[in-house]
Amino acid sequence: MIASFADWPGFIQKAYDNLEPGGYLELHDHSFPLRCDDDTLPSDAPILKWANLLIESTNKIGRSCAVAPNFKDMMEGVGFVDVQEKVYKWPTNSWPRDKRAKELGEWALLASLAGVDAMTLALFTRVLGWGLEETAVFSAQVRRDMRDRGIHAYWAV
Repeated sequence: MIASFADWPGFIQKAYDNLEPGGYLELHDHSFPLRCDDDTLPSDAPILKWANLLIESTNKIGRSCAVAPNFKDMMEGVGFVDVQEKVYKWPTNSWPRDKRAKELGEWALLASLAGVDAMTLALFTRVLGWGLEETAVFSAQVRRDMRDRGIHAYWAV
């Protein structure tokens, strides 16, 4: 849902206002930017540049994709109580050794590869002013990085 709402606090307020006592709101989403704990994600990697440009472009249109880390504070700000936040590492591909994390990474990779163009094309061409060919070439580089098991990147979800 990130980048879907221009007014996340307003959305959360409406949810709060429409819940009966004891009701709850559960939010799950990616936390931008992309992360890495072991220095295998070079600072000039296309996938990292892509994630940062997604932040830049969604901020420009007032629909930030970097909002998930603020969900807890927003929920408490409108009156939710006993707000619990759980953050999970969602690998970008099958690089982890742990069987469950590896499988999660495989699913994440499939979804990400299918979604790169959908997430990139309009934002890069209409918001950042890139050309179609430049965007297509860059998206291919991003997909290459997504497949690279030597890059131990993950999304905080």
